[in-house]
Amino acid sequence: MSALLPCPCNPSLSYAQCCEPYHLGQLPGSAQTLMRARYSAYVKHNIAFIQATTLTAQQEQLDIESIRQWSTDSKWLSLEVLDETLAHDQRHATVEFIAHWQDVQGLQQHQEVSLFIKPAEQWFFYDPNVPLRAERNAPCPCASGLKYKKCCAPYF
Repeated sequence: MSALLPCPCNPSLSYAQCCEPYHLGQLPGSAQTLMRARYSAYVKHNIAFIQATTLTAQQEQLDIESIRQWSTDSKWLSLEVLDETLAHDQRHATVEFIAHWQDVQGLQQHQEVSLFIKPAEQWFFYDPNVPLRAERNAPCPCASGLKYKKCCAPYF
């Protein structure tokens, strides 16, 4: 059935060709791919994917019920990806996008430049609403194995 459904992040592709493999466990190869899969997870109310792809050090602090409510109370309309920038260290990236949805207040849109971190083999979303604190010389909370000052500190 999913082979026939358009993907929420890119209606020119089927869900099976686009985001479904990531929702089933395949690792996205880029920050933009992860951002698109997260948008599709909101559309599909796949809150477990949203939580699992948030930076590990932030996952326990997420307000899962608010995320679930926003996901289910919104009619997701479209996604526009405006830009993707990969840092020279290949472990940090930004993706600028606009998400369009409708809720009880009417048509909405949100433009954001999101930060993504790849401490090892997997990209994670950094949620700016969830504190990530570390001392400069402490191990980085992203679990890269580097000191915070040499890893994520320059990006926060």
